[in-house]
Amino acid sequence: MVGGRSRSTVINTIGNALGTNPKIAIGLLSPVGLLFALPVLLWAFNFTERFGLEKCSIGSISGAEYQNILSRAGAQRWTVWPGLSNGVFWPSDSGFRGPTASFNSNLNDQLLSHIRELAGSDPSINRQLASAHAVLRSMGAEYVQTQEVPDMRGDRAGSRVYFTYYLPQVRFAPACVLCLVWWYTTIDVIFSHELATDRYELQAVNVLHAGLKGSPDKNIARNVPWGSCPEFRRFFHNG
Repeated sequence: MVGGRSRSTVINTIGNALGTNPKIAIGLLSPVGLLFALPVLLWAFNFTERFGLEKCSIGSISGAEYQNILSRAGAQRWTVWPGLSNGVFWPSDSGFRGPTASFNSNLNDQLLSHIRELAGSDPSINRQLASAHAVLRSMGAEYVQTQEVPDMRGDRAGSRVYFTYYLPQVRFAPACVLCLVWWYTTIDVIFSHELATDRYELQAVNVLHAGLKGSPDKNIARNVPWGSCPEFRRFFHNG
């Protein structure tokens, strides 16, 4: 769903507008029109991918159970725009300026809330991870990297596990021309890891939009095979 409408409805609406209104068609064929039409068309094309066909089993979560979780995630309205953002020309709450700190914080909280809602009460870590993966896949994000970072505390009794996803930034703002330059938004799903008990707990979600301060390279960052499913790599601490 896209803000309550189906993906095919969005694409058909755009197509009908182009076919029935000559002024719109002529405007879009102008250089300026093409500049703004390209990200809109790319945004619409994002919704043609069929994420429901992927197969995942995550720990104790079977493939059939994951499909059920993914189906429930896909039925929600967190499709990034307009569900999780109100930008049109930029993924922001401030017009043409970059996202404010409060805007990013709200995004983080909303996504974490969606994941926990999907996982249900008192879920296992595997269900939490499966729910996070389903929410982000339903948004069109691609799982690219896993890394475990030791806590900065002196006793090093714990660490944080980051599951990193890459999402085309244009999904946050359909007419964002600069999103064609700074292509990806990264989303980290963060679990704490208590080493003594090998206990994991879902802690946070962190959304970071690319911009002048830097743009991530998905190919350089990748350390998991394309199309793979996330897992807790318990072999990190062997020895």
